[in-house]
Amino acid sequence: MKQIFIILILLFSLKSFSQQKDTIKLSEIKFCELTLDNLKEKDAEMIQVNLEEMDMCSDGFVADGRFENRIGYTTKLYPGVIFQKYESNINAIAKIHLTKDFEGYLPDGNYVNLKHLKAKDILEKYDNLDVWTSRGCSDYLGINKNKELFFYVKLNQKKEPRYPIDAKYYSEQQIEGIDIVSDCYSFFGINTPKIQPLYILDGKEINEEILKTIKPEDVESINVIKEKNAIDKFGEKGKNGVIEIFSKKK
Repeated sequence: MKQIFIILILLFSLKSFSQQKDTIKLSEIKFCELTLDNLKEKDAEMIQVNLEEMDMCSDGFVADGRFENRIGYTTKLYPGVIFQKYESNINAIAKIHLTKDFEGYLPDGNYVNLKHLKAKDILEKYDNLDVWTSRGCSDYLGINKNKELFFYVKLNQKKEPRYPIDAKYYSEQQIEGIDIVSDCYSFFGINTPKIQPLYILDGKEINEEILKTIKPEDVESINVIKEKNAIDKFGEKGKNGVIEIFSKKK
């Protein structure tokens, strides 16, 4: 009986050691150094997938020049991780998106299991967060840390009023995904300007810095104008598209 007990303990210990050894540690991933070629050398079955950008408009119009948008790559080496490359001919990894299947350690060493992670867990775990951020046209609300680590909860379209945000309600919601973004512009010393649409607030042109100061609860509606229609209305400035923002009248 004693021998059986000892064997069971050894088996349990070996199993625990194996699980610990296989736990994903994202700190081991070197952004802007790791490439798709590196991943494919380790896993020839790596596949390309389409993914939802939780921080962008669902119409697919707005783009983020820091990485290849809405396209990622999965490998059996990292369950629950979608790799996204730098938006250029360089195959370097600039962003990773974590799905509900992810369980492991974030780059900062914090352990998460997305199947059981709620917004309140993040709010308790981190200080100095930018909470309930949104582009106004996204289907998600975000919690971000230093504009590098982003956590998303699904926006309840039926909840009224939508603004001001019901912090108590959303803090109880499940985290649907996590984005980790790196600045490969600085890493490679590339100063290529990002392609940005023209932003118009209540009929006046604004820059991206002013855009970031607009609170979602102050927005009445958003209108996206593309291609020829944008150029016809705004001239050459509208060649990359136009986003018209209309604020609530006070």
